[in-house]
Amino acid sequence: MLGVLAVVLVPPTKAYACDCPGISTSRALRQSTAVFRGTVLDKDSVGHGDDARTDIRFEVDSVYKGTVFREQVVASPKDATACGLDPQVGSTWVIFATEGIEGTGNDAVQRLVTTLCAGNVPSGTAPSILGRGRPPVSGASDREEQSLNTDKALSRGLAIGGIALLSIVAMGAVALAALWRPGRLSR
Repeated sequence: MLGVLAVVLVPPTKAYACDCPGISTSRALRQSTAVFRGTVLDKDSVGHGDDARTDIRFEVDSVYKGTVFREQVVASPKDATACGLDPQVGSTWVIFATEGIEGTGNDAVQRLVTTLCAGNVPSGTAPSILGRGRPPVSGASDREEQSLNTDKALSRGLAIGGIALLSIVAMGAVALAALWRPGRLSR
């Protein structure tokens, strides 16, 4: 009896769950930047708190819209209340994704993002409205991101090096000007 009374006296807590309206395949197709069919190879948890996400790596066999790599990484919110997609490794999905910015500052990258609300289909069979798929681009999307990040870091390093070199040259010019005074050699 005391246990029942304790349960009644504990205030209920709100449960927040993903809540999104259904979306038709034709609408999902229109709203997406990229649509493809692929098998989940790996999932990686990235970040903490509100910035936490899951990077889902797919082995892509068919592309229906956009530019998609053979190995495509798609980001999804980690938090279930943000409608994050959490597929099982080895499962095959038709993914509807949009381009989004993940990360902040100099670590921000543009990548494909999806959620449970995007119209994804947990099946190896693509809806007929998608038409006939084409092969993906060779390579891996995250290798492209690494290449872009390397280019940014190299450009930043060259800019800093160039500024440092110009500063040294300017200080040298000032020092030479201070040492060389007109009329000093005429005595």
